[in-house]
Amino acid sequence: MSRKGPFGLWVGMTVHDFGAPLDEIAPCKFQIPTVPKPHSAFERYVCQITPKLGLSWIKAVGKTIETSGYGVELKSAFESMEQKLATTYGKQTRLDFLMHESIWNEPRDWMQAVLSKERVLMSEWRKDAAATLSDSLTSVALIAGVYDTSSGYIMIEYSFENATKAEAEIAAMEDDAL
Repeated sequence: MSRKGPFGLWVGMTVHDFGAPLDEIAPCKFQIPTVPKPHSAFERYVCQITPKLGLSWIKAVGKTIETSGYGVELKSAFESMEQKLATTYGKQTRLDFLMHESIWNEPRDWMQAVLSKERVLMSEWRKDAAATLSDSLTSVALIAGVYDTSSGYIMIEYSFENATKAEAEIAAMEDDAL
């Protein structure tokens, strides 16, 4: 098991490997108070850690970005982080689209469209799409999200090779309660 990975975390880590009590916010999902290698763009980290498979994904939630309805500052932060991730992981697939027939189709409506889940801005690096992923990663996704029409954030999701099996482990634990 590799002991390298994003933010100094690695596939299969157990809750005990973190050395401090973790806040469980949903079944097998923990808010991590601190990571070994933090990045200044992010203020919160959430990890999925199952009893059998350990750490299977990491979500790093960025600091609040104040912006206009056009989303210029949020898009700029997204593009800056996208370039950094491309340097590390290679070629990505970018999704930047507005849903068909959305009423939020003017440039000044960009934030409202994201808030209404009618616009997507996301880039993804996948092992099966020739990205240069290491440390047991299978995908990395960068996502632009919003809190309201004047503030948003960027988020990175790292998935490890055990993520699918971890989801099955969680589903089996939940089904056992029935």
